[in-house]
Amino acid sequence: MSTHLTKDQQQNASGRRVFLKSLSLGVGGLAVGSLSSLAHAAEQSGTSAAPTDPADPGLFATMFSLRSMRRLKPDPIPEATLRKIIEAGVHAPSGGNRQEWGFILVRDPELKRFIRDRYLATQQEMASSQPPLNELPPDRQRARKAGLYLSEHMHEAPVLLLACMAKTYPAWKDHVRGSTATVHASIYPAVQNILLACRAHGIGATLTTTHCMFEEELKQKVGVPENMEISALLPLGFPKGKFGPTKRNPVDEVIFWDRWGNKKA
Repeated sequence: MSTHLTKDQQQNASGRRVFLKSLSLGVGGLAVGSLSSLAHAAEQSGTSAAPTDPADPGLFATMFSLRSMRRLKPDPIPEATLRKIIEAGVHAPSGGNRQEWGFILVRDPELKRFIRDRYLATQQEMASSQPPLNELPPDRQRARKAGLYLSEHMHEAPVLLLACMAKTYPAWKDHVRGSTATVHASIYPAVQNILLACRAHGIGATLTTTHCMFEEELKQKVGVPENMEISALLPLGFPKGKFGPTKRNPVDEVIFWDRWGNKKA
């Protein structure tokens, strides 16, 4: 069998390599002169994740390489960078622009170990009720191993970010007052902005919620007021691995038109 590639196949392979390499660079690594070539490379490779928005082509490269980074270096993150990341968070929308949030940057070694010990114990308890690792498919094995690594080494991350939001949030009908969807709708856009800002600065992060199992104890430890809840715990740090394109199911599998299940536009 011949191993020679046609001209079109060579162009497609080359284009895909350029596109994937560009994704690994992120916003900070996307020079203006390379943006048009990045879009062209994506087009040649058939990759649908091409950052073709002329307003900010680097934004899509950032979003499409926003991996959950669980293996982090202990190197400190500059305070100016942390402030910029949180600034990106507070520029997210919130219901009625009330901005009833707060962000705790945990850097104290004792506090980080406190969180790690309880996080790890909770993860181990949860794992005890799940199938053994060797019975899981390869992708689930990798996910569980990565989660276990994070649990064991969480205290080594230079910063643990706690994103907090007011528990009760005014709603126009009493029967939905204070619903979790209403609360979370006004904090998770900020969390996503934070994740994108971390990616732009080359900082690894992942959104976790295991802390909910010991939230009251954690709130007392770090002084969170009773009327607030900790909606997310994000370990932050420079990654040990590399950023790269994420693997997700095809978008057409989850798009419905006018009603659930309708695949036709």
